[in-house]
Amino acid sequence: MGADMEAIVGIICEYDPFHRGHRRQFDLIRAQLPGARIVCLMSGPFTQRGMPALHAPADRARAALEAGADLVLELPCAFAVRDAEHFALGGVSLLTRLGFVTHLSFGAEDDLDALLPAAALLDAPTPAFQEALRAALARGASFAAAQGEALAACLPAPRPAPWEKPNNILALCYLRALRRLESPLIPLPVRREGDYHAAALEGRRWPSATAVRAAFLDGDLAAARAACGYDLPAAPVCRPEALDRVLLYKLRAQNAEALARLPDCTEGLENRLKTGAARAATREELLSLLKTRRYAYTRLSRLCCHALLDVTAGLLTAHPLPTYARVLGLRRGALNGKLRRSALPLPARAAELDPADPLAALDLRAYDLWALGAGLAQGMLQRQKVCVL
Repeated sequence: MGADMEAIVGIICEYDPFHRGHRRQFDLIRAQLPGARIVCLMSGPFTQRGMPALHAPADRARAALEAGADLVLELPCAFAVRDAEHFALGGVSLLTRLGFVTHLSFGAEDDLDALLPAAALLDAPTPAFQEALRAALARGASFAAAQGEALAACLPAPRPAPWEKPNNILALCYLRALRRLESPLIPLPVRREGDYHAAALEGRRWPSATAVRAAFLDGDLAAARAACGYDLPAAPVCRPEALDRVLLYKLRAQNAEALARLPDCTEGLENRLKTGAARAATREELLSLLKTRRYAYTRLSRLCCHALLDVTAGLLTAHPLPTYARVLGLRRGALNGKLRRSALPLPARAAELDPADPLAALDLRAYDLWALGAGLAQGMLQRQKVCVL
């Protein structure tokens, strides 16, 4: 990057909710790149783990802007509710095609020197890697676990190995997406501190979003707000169980043939899904009935979310990369006309989304389902205005 070129750093995120650890990432970016502008590409009403976000996209976008972000865009739902590889690919593609982002920042437990060999092997697997992968899958391991075993068989590394750490897993996907798309974005890893999955807030300088959500859902709004560093809204929220009955009805009403068209529904999983839905009274009970060593919780959770949102494998295959990003919020004058020169459409209102576009139609369904779970009238999320600070 030339000395006279403004650094504009992209972050692919969920902010469910935004908390002090996310603010720390902003600070570390600007410590490395003084004066950098920050563009946040955030999931919308539903998250990668296949759950409704606790707060509406507009509330999460405002929190990011108030903490120092310059622009918040929404990652379309077709890419937000995906496995790590496709979540990263969709996000990196979108930030690259904006045409003005210069860097990609992401959390990681290790530096690039530790991550790049694993990313290179995953992109160009050797015969030894492929054989180790097949052997692990034959033993009943999930694909992610089998991939880890194959990496361990081919690359010397301390334990835990870089690819076994939660933030590194997604970081590897970002690095692979940059390579696959031949993106000019410069990777800018930020060292993650704290336990990504820690369920408690006590004694933690950098809270996890998991712990903040748990405190909020347990009714400890004061603790959740202290961990976030701002007045986290008390409402509206979509609680995790809010759409359970809608999900179970949809699963019970469809036959196994229809369920087989869901993304990543293979090896007869549609039959287990149909049988489990008939027995379960809640989403969590359903997932406990379905989960095995082969079928990880997050994969099954996304499968349920896709069923809820009427997503098919065919839709995702036909639309491998995002074609637009909705503007959720911006800092007035921060990017000086760059939005107008974007190579991608950047609608500012949901009304600008074309219902005939399958990706846009999915986003509109996601907005309305989240509103239903939050006890809001249909169309409420579509009518929320862009936040301008």
